[in-house]
Amino acid sequence: MQKIGYIGLALLLMLVPGLALGDGDVMEELGTRAAAIALENLSISAGDEGLLALTDAGHAVIAGQTTQRAIKGITTVSGCSIGDGNLFQVLRAHWNPLWFFFFDKGTGEAVFIQVNKEAAEATLDELKAMSDDEAFTIVNKVNANLDYMLSHTDEGNATFNDKLLGGNEFSLVGIANTWAHPNCTFDFIQAACFHDHLCPGVTSGYMITKYVEDVLPITGPAESYKVIACPNWCKDDAIQMIWDATPGKSGMFVMALSPTEDAGLQEKYGTRVAGVYVRWNATANMGDGLVLGFTFDKVYELTGTANWTGPSWGSKLVMDVSLIDYWNQPELFASTIKEFPVDPETLSQLQNAGMHPLKVAGIM
Repeated sequence: MQKIGYIGLALLLMLVPGLALGDGDVMEELGTRAAAIALENLSISAGDEGLLALTDAGHAVIAGQTTQRAIKGITTVSGCSIGDGNLFQVLRAHWNPLWFFFFDKGTGEAVFIQVNKEAAEATLDELKAMSDDEAFTIVNKVNANLDYMLSHTDEGNATFNDKLLGGNEFSLVGIANTWAHPNCTFDFIQAACFHDHLCPGVTSGYMITKYVEDVLPITGPAESYKVIACPNWCKDDAIQMIWDATPGKSGMFVMALSPTEDAGLQEKYGTRVAGVYVRWNATANMGDGLVLGFTFDKVYELTGTANWTGPSWGSKLVMDVSLIDYWNQPELFASTIKEFPVDPETLSQLQNAGMHPLKVAGIM
């Protein structure tokens, strides 16, 4: 662990055009100060396109106070922004601590900063008078480049085992390394941040959306996708984010399978059943349905993780990064088990809690 200090903030602020702290509120000051610490310790300039900022600001709530203004401070000092695709909000429950994570794609170095609740509740003048140790409970610098971590296992183990990223290690290392991949897309990182981390399950959901859009493309404003997520897994967060197919708007219905059912279906079809997907035409009051499968054995094969012998934290991260090379080849993993027409009665039965959707679809 490398403990780092709050040094040279005044000089840095002088170098950032148009920046003045003035009477800004406490949250903005926290974002400003965290970004300044990160730039100094990463030895990187504001606006560098290789810099990524991740935060739960806007989700965290401290003493009834929302935290979105911290994002303004981050952007003003670091130059990272949503529009440039290098600032993302990672979903967390509102009672979690406020934190900031900055990652330099060029070096793999990263800085994690977690806010002291008392600092967030202080006045602006009180906050400015606080030292680093008073304002932040964690200020750590690590190398978060996955290749580096795997080749320097002791450092990687320390990052995970000692929770140097505040317990967010898997989440932040996965998102940062995938973001750094040249084939990564903005909507994919958005989906990962909505899920709060990246894992092969999220990637499977992203690939499933691409597969369905190829087989059953939306052709007009009357059409939308209805998802019967049976069985449910991480894929469903990516799907609802990308398609706006949320349970609250009746775009997604989530139902579990028993382990016995799941295993039996996989044995029967040679792939894991991944749910029912309906392209519904509200004007025609008819739709087209697909039962899909997703083959994780192919994931293990193509990512070289079938017989993983590395550190326990590494296998899913390797899968995450390696799968980016295949995001636009969903047919390698996703397949159609059955295609069938969907009328209003069938759609109702697929969505009904008293019915088994895979029995309605005729695959079990």
